[in-house]
Amino acid sequence: MLMKELRLVRLAAYLTCSLMPWLACAATAPAEQDSQTRSESNDADTSGSTRLPQINVRGWWVSPYLVPDSSSATLTETPLVDIPRSIHVIPESVLRDQNAQSLADAIRNAPSISVNMGEGMRDEFLIRGVKTKSDFYANGLRDDTEYMRDLYNIAHVDVLLGPAALVFGRGGAGGVVNLVTKLPEPRHIGEASLEAGSWQHWRGTADIGDQVGESGAFRVLAMGEDSGGFRDHYFLHRYAVNPEFGYQFSANTHLDLGISYLSDRRIVDRGITSQNGRPVDVPRDTFFGAPDQNMSDGDVGAITANLSHDFDTNLKLVSSFRASDADRDYLNTYAGGAVDGNGEFKMKGYAHSHHRRSYINRTDLIADIDSGQVKQTLVFGSEYSSQRDHDYQTLPSEGSKNLPGRFPIANPEIAPIAFPYLDRDNHVVGKEFALYAQDQLSWGDRWKAVIGARWDRFTVDADYRNPEVTPDHTYNADNTWSPRAGLIFKPIENDSIYASVTKTYTPQGANIALSRKSPDGANLDPESAINFEIGNKLELMNGQLLITAALFHLELDDVVAEAADGSGELVNTGAQRNRGFSVSADGALNDQWSIFANFTHLTAKITEATEEADSGARVGLVPRNQFSIWTRFAVSPHWGLAAGVHGESEKYTSYSNNVTLPQYVVGDLMAWYQTDKFRVQANLNNVSDKHYFPTASSDYEIMPGEPRNLMVSLGFNY
Repeated sequence: MLMKELRLVRLAAYLTCSLMPWLACAATAPAEQDSQTRSESNDADTSGSTRLPQINVRGWWVSPYLVPDSSSATLTETPLVDIPRSIHVIPESVLRDQNAQSLADAIRNAPSISVNMGEGMRDEFLIRGVKTKSDFYANGLRDDTEYMRDLYNIAHVDVLLGPAALVFGRGGAGGVVNLVTKLPEPRHIGEASLEAGSWQHWRGTADIGDQVGESGAFRVLAMGEDSGGFRDHYFLHRYAVNPEFGYQFSANTHLDLGISYLSDRRIVDRGITSQNGRPVDVPRDTFFGAPDQNMSDGDVGAITANLSHDFDTNLKLVSSFRASDADRDYLNTYAGGAVDGNGEFKMKGYAHSHHRRSYINRTDLIADIDSGQVKQTLVFGSEYSSQRDHDYQTLPSEGSKNLPGRFPIANPEIAPIAFPYLDRDNHVVGKEFALYAQDQLSWGDRWKAVIGARWDRFTVDADYRNPEVTPDHTYNADNTWSPRAGLIFKPIENDSIYASVTKTYTPQGANIALSRKSPDGANLDPESAINFEIGNKLELMNGQLLITAALFHLELDDVVAEAADGSGELVNTGAQRNRGFSVSADGALNDQWSIFANFTHLTAKITEATEEADSGARVGLVPRNQFSIWTRFAVSPHWGLAAGVHGESEKYTSYSNNVTLPQYVVGDLMAWYQTDKFRVQANLNNVSDKHYFPTASSDYEIMPGEPRNLMVSLGFNY
């Protein structure tokens, strides 16, 4: 095992180091590129007109693979190099070049993140070894409904590693994912795309917008998809629309309004089971469960508003609001045990519906103060949210998800079954109120700091309407403080050496009804996490390439995880220690060659034994080593090539450490041709047709990776 991991580390190190001579050479080259020489002249005439002198224009090239500033980590637009923590911004151009089909595809471009299968119907990741299915945000506001997000309206995906409670509130012990959407612009926008690919993949998108009068602008983004998949019976039908309107009331006041709606219907596929501690040896398209019944049908709608007002050049007010409504019906049957010596296994199943209505408002007052010696940006803010859930679930057997009998591995498909037994009928209201303050300081030419703290009061009021559940009501409130502090030393202008400490809390009812499933544990202490980090950020190529390295140590207490058997029950896995290092390179080496790459070494272990988990056990789905390298080369303004490789060392499917997923390395290729009016792109994924297993949901729910496949897209500008 150790030798396999060492080989994977050597491969990642070789691929990274092979680029370093190019980095060194490129760093010495000027970032300015001579543009075409322009000359404007008037012919001399008898009136004395003269020829104007020749003007030489020197322009800057801008990397399409680097977003240099972000407000996700500090609430103020701040250069990434001046943020004392790990933050990785994945731009739309990377997502387009890779033809990313999901948030899971996008997220592999950030270090320290692995994917959980999410029961085949929701986004779920492990960030620095911490499992999350609710730490998702849209433009800085909580978007914790369980669903598969689409990328059709995304400008960039911001990934913050380590606790970020001051900005985002409860949860996020390992980090958070903030999706920044496209906004109206005072210009004409006319774009559309069509995609076709393997397994009858069909998808189309549209992006139109324009200026309205002198002060307004609109934008409408839309998407539709009808696709199959490499797994038997798989289908996906989804569509979405997102109209946006912006209005400039005055030079100091701006308002953005938006509405979004997503409909998603797909077969629920929870993968294959295991045998003898490994994925069972069956064809990778083999379906387990009832294909005529396993369905997920969901709708998510949201209304958003963002108002900003500048009182003067040094004082600004920003207020953001988001109201959302989400419905999901979910029926599924899946493998609930390993294959035994007789070639048989158990199955589980349940029917689940969930409705969530959320209202969230955040208001920030931002002040810039320059006292001469010290420059400060102060943020004083408040946040209020109210979320109301109705969670309803029925089972095939009384008090159990187990289906009667055992099933042969030779025929793992079954007929539809009934779910007559009520498991839960819960009505839960969660409310959060927070106050926070932050100070970004700089003094001299070499020192910067960020300090702040947030106070949260989070309450959960739950009614349990299953007559068999007692008590039938619980109420609890958690009051928590979440501090942060970071210090930056800049030996030169384009280099930042930083150290930071951050802390966060995750109440046991943090995800409302989806984490308050029963009265058990209603009064348990919140999970706490503290992260220590040191790192270095170096800008090269006049700011077009950002190299980031970080060393981190994360301690967690009172950790709760889902049971390893796939039952969905929540269990206490005690304390956890996650530590490691990561390195990344985002941006361009010159005006033709771009790169987006990362490598992580991470050890995540349980440090305190409980009835469910052993001390010293490794956290499930967290590889010790993982990497992703994607690079593109524009041969000319019209066409170019790209290639990528990503992989992970072996990992366990859960904290039980009973089932191992083998290590893998997968390569992808891309080519494009474009003019001013259209772009043709072809992506060949999994070039070597590697048979691998990237993710799981439990010891008995393992998803094979996609075989070799081809996707072709045609984009239009009009």
